[in-house]
Amino acid sequence: MKPSPLLIRLLLIAALCALAVSAARIWWPSAAGLLTSAWWLGMGALALASALDFATGRHCQGLSGQRRLPGNLALGVEQEIQLDLENRGPRTLSLLLTDQIPAELRGRDLPLQIHLTPGQEIRAPYRATPIRRGLAAFGRLEALVSSPWHLWQRRVLFGEAQEVKVYPNFLGISSLQALSTEQSLRYMGVHQQQRRGEGLDFRQLREYRRGDSQRQVDWRASARMQKLISREYQDERDQEIIFLLDCGRRMRTRDGDLSHFDHALNALLLSAYVAIRQGDAVGLQCFAGDHSRLPPVKGEGAINLLLNHVYDLHSGTSHSDYTAAAEQLLARQQRRALVILLTNVRDEDSEDLTAAVQQLSRHHLVMVACLRERALDELLEKPVADFDDALMHGAGRDFVQRRNRLLQQLRARNTILADALPSAMHMSLVETYWQLKRSGRL
Repeated sequence: MKPSPLLIRLLLIAALCALAVSAARIWWPSAAGLLTSAWWLGMGALALASALDFATGRHCQGLSGQRRLPGNLALGVEQEIQLDLENRGPRTLSLLLTDQIPAELRGRDLPLQIHLTPGQEIRAPYRATPIRRGLAAFGRLEALVSSPWHLWQRRVLFGEAQEVKVYPNFLGISSLQALSTEQSLRYMGVHQQQRRGEGLDFRQLREYRRGDSQRQVDWRASARMQKLISREYQDERDQEIIFLLDCGRRMRTRDGDLSHFDHALNALLLSAYVAIRQGDAVGLQCFAGDHSRLPPVKGEGAINLLLNHVYDLHSGTSHSDYTAAAEQLLARQQRRALVILLTNVRDEDSEDLTAAVQQLSRHHLVMVACLRERALDELLEKPVADFDDALMHGAGRDFVQRRNRLLQQLRARNTILADALPSAMHMSLVETYWQLKRSGRL
């Protein structure tokens, strides 16, 4: 039990009254005796009320509650969390309620002011936003319960501790599940190129449609059916896509509320989902600190396997060794695949990155997905007002030019590039994958 703000205010008022009585003895001696008696009477009443309130409020019986959590949470997406409370005790409870929120979440609307009459049940919501992936462990519910006259407060813990997984932002995947592949691509703003007709699997025969090419017409079937019949093709399936994910220190750079690593995971998951919908298998290999690996998987449950594999992955402080990562991947992946390297490149990586891409290109189709730092774009767009701004602008432009030279070197070696801001990387990855798929290169 501890004094409530009301009791503290009353004691402060009593202290001020004591000072007033002392001043009255000097300036108003005739009324000093009456004021002193009134002060002692008031203090006695306050002490008696405090003692009775302490005795009746020290026991808090019948308060119970539980927390209702979603099955999982998505990074950066605000969620409503429900607290179910019940008062089974004999008296009305007035309490200041909060929740022991884990470090992975940022809550708002807390603490909550709650009044519960005997036998009452209520549901009190508050909102929380995950700011870090992984396993988030909630503690118990915590309340400051006021005594009947609100002179004392007692700290009460109730409810059970709970855990919930914070995944990368999978809501983009959820919004695409009910759509066809073409609808999904249009929803994301991906431009679809007309396929060339090479490297595609035969699907079925159907009636000729306006716009079908002459080479699609099956003349034997047309003669049999006495009408034009076309062959329908589908993109080749059962290809493998391996994401080579950089977990090094550069991926810790923040872009808004999320790090480059979190943006890379979001892009990885969305593009993996599109590939799985196309019948391809998707795998993952990490490097630079974390060396976890998921062999290529396909089918309906593949995206869930990938989600559960990456939800607690985090970037570290290790240096990104591209050559070692390429050697490790070549030792494990024998079948030809599309290897997508997700990283944040700089010009000092030129030799190491070029050597790694050359190694991988002998056996695989290689794409380098580069996350561009938004801060550089903002620096170059900022007006130059003084000498310090000019120095910063020049340094930024020199950095960008050297980075662009590295990307040009990679393009000259026929390396596929996806260079985009972190928030737009998912669209760039999906569009590049779709172009490769439709062109028959994959």
